[in-house]
Amino acid sequence: MEITKTEHGLRMSQHGVVISELRTTPGPTHSIADILAALIRVLKPPGRIGVLGFAGGGMQAPLCALRVETRVDAVDLDRMGWDLFRWHCPEWVRRVRWKKADAVKWLRAQPAHFDLLIEDLSVPDAGDVFKPSITWDVLPPLIRDRLAPGGIAIFNLLPPRGGVWLRDVARIARTFGGARIVNFDDFTNRILIAGKSVPPVRELGAMLRTALRRLRSRQAGRIHLRTA
Repeated sequence: MEITKTEHGLRMSQHGVVISELRTTPGPTHSIADILAALIRVLKPPGRIGVLGFAGGGMQAPLCALRVETRVDAVDLDRMGWDLFRWHCPEWVRRVRWKKADAVKWLRAQPAHFDLLIEDLSVPDAGDVFKPSITWDVLPPLIRDRLAPGGIAIFNLLPPRGGVWLRDVARIARTFGGARIVNFDDFTNRILIAGKSVPPVRELGAMLRTALRRLRSRQAGRIHLRTA
């Protein structure tokens, strides 16, 4: 992991790919973390939130700027991001229950009462960063089975190794019955929002852009939503 200083904090990168923007004061990161934080703001999960893949806790700065007072359960095999977060953002540590663990083993041990589960895992390989294979097969049904009634899953997706976007994304969407996709002008990532109670595309898009403008994130005008 490469750590570099930025104007507002730190940047964590692998093979030139930004993994997390760890901002140390409330505000936008202008990254994928802004969209994930804004989705929490607009979906308003009433209960437990789980995050698979903590990295440096990049969502916390935009969440604080959006005045979202919520606590998340986060799991990751690498504690470097958590240690950086604790050192540079000590006042936010209380907002996170972090555990070093395998995401699948941890999730299988949890009761089915998550109102929101965010899959944000990544693995380095051959000079690039990809999603682990479990994102496409093991995790979708497991995440679905750990959601409370009305719960929603969010996947931060990257192009699969040797896979086809449309086929693999559609397979995840079918697992949940309904899904929306966020595409970006700036990133190859796609955000998949899935569940039985996902708002319609136009409504979700309007709420998401409003939250991003409130955050003053540059991503407010650089996202495109569609039905999966």
